Amino acid sequence: MEVRPAESDDRERIKAITDDSLRSSYSLSPQQIETILEEEFDDTSLNDLLTDPDTTVLVVDETIGGTETVYGFITVEVGTQATIRWLHVDPKARGKGIATALLDRVREEFVEKSIAACVLDEAVEGGDFLKGFGLKESDHDQILLGGEEFDVTMFTEGQRTETPNEPAVPIPESVTVDGVARSVNRDESVPGREAPFFTVSHTEDEEDAYGYFCSQCGSTDVSADGQGRLECGNCGNAHLADEWDDAYL
Repeated sequence: MEVRPAESDDRERIKAITDDSLRSSYSLSPQQIETILEEEFDDTSLNDLLTDPDTTVLVVDETIGGTETVYGFITVEVGTQATIRWLHVDPKARGKGIATALLDRVREEFVEKSIAACVLDEAVEGGDFLKGFGLKESDHDQILLGGEEFDVTMFTEGQRTETPNEPAVPIPESVTVDGVARSVNRDESVPGREAPFFTVSHTEDEEDAYGYFCSQCGSTDVSADGQGRLECGNCGNAHLADEWDDAYL
């Protein structure tokens, strides 16, 4: 996976990724999607975006199924803050860390600036993704695209901390799940809203993940989905999807 500055030749892929992402993940009408594509992602608009000295556009090159091409991009307006306007990943490439790599690169490039973002309200899970990176909901507004108003929610970065949340209960060496003693990998954790989750192996002598141990309450009743979300069925502790890759506007 390579994160690099976007080039003129990337315009076609950027528009195609945006089209697929909007249609697969947004509660927008077909006409609203066309409006966004025409206003923000036609050749002229993209050329202006790529040549704007106050805007940074990054893309990710990745090889999937033998095909190497651009699978995601991010646009950032640079002022007193680094404000994310768009972040899209090809639906076929979600779950591979592309959105996370893009946001991490933005933080590296603008280490002295705070990060902000505006999320289309139709992007239901966009706020959760940002909260997972320490951004907090700060305001609501509307933007005008092609004569139509779209509701957006603004997010700004809270105070950064280098200390992750800590377990609220002791982490055992093993737990009994489905009548079988299974080892808990105390060196491998996934951050949660309240406390980390720890990997539970298939058996005591295997490393393959069987499930997760919630260190907020000590339960192994943790559900997971294909996009990396975890949620404890006992206390509600949750790990938000690392790969929510739809748009920020």
